[in-house]
Amino acid sequence: MKKKTTIVFSINVHENVKFLQKQIEDIEANVLLDFVVLINANEFMYNEIINNKSLMARTAKASKATRAFIELYPEPINKIHNHGTLTKGIYLNMEYAVSNYDFEYFIVLSSRNLFYNTLHKDNYHAMPRISYGATIEQLNYQEWHWRIFLQTKLGNYIIANNWRFCQAYMHHEGLGFDYASSTQIVDFLEKNKDIKEDLFNFNWGVEEFALHTIALNLTGYYYNIGNWTNDDDFVNIHKLPSDRFVYKTFRR
Repeated sequence: MKKKTTIVFSINVHENVKFLQKQIEDIEANVLLDFVVLINANEFMYNEIINNKSLMARTAKASKATRAFIELYPEPINKIHNHGTLTKGIYLNMEYAVSNYDFEYFIVLSSRNLFYNTLHKDNYHAMPRISYGATIEQLNYQEWHWRIFLQTKLGNYIIANNWRFCQAYMHHEGLGFDYASSTQIVDFLEKNKDIKEDLFNFNWGVEEFALHTIALNLTGYYYNIGNWTNDDDFVNIHKLPSDRFVYKTFRR
């Protein structure tokens, strides 16, 4: 039987145990809903986590009395910066969540995201919903990233099937999907394994467009609770949009 929760947060982690602890504490303080933090770690961080008594104590929080549950993806997945292995980590977490949890939302966080707004029962259904996209004719080819993304098998599939591309290509930190979109993304990539493997092995950060483009065309929407910010010294957090929830900082 699947475990029930409101939100599954997916995090790829790779280098800093202390910041991971800080990030988990930040989520616990700012998300006043039932949630799971699903950690997809590389081999180094996987071993660090399973040998960390504090973190392992948190992963044991599976009782019905607690609203927060921390879970480590059952095998280490090594990843490379600006590479499809980052998408692989996110996707494997999504696949695992769909198989093991009855959830409302699957939200992708980077290992550098912290909250600046509280997410609670009165506002989480109002997360910004994105339903716009662009056809191949509407893309701005002066933007270098599209010239790269169009080289993927997913890019070719989108063109061949008259699908739309997500225009907000940076929506990958704070990116959200509901349960219906998550199941359809998993189903699509399992039926199109050549596209999936090409994404996982592609030599660029395809997490910037892949999963939300698939959702946009299958269910017509995705969600975004994040801001494209570099660190908390670069931007005044109080000036960030009130309807979004996370920003990007340094791991320190």
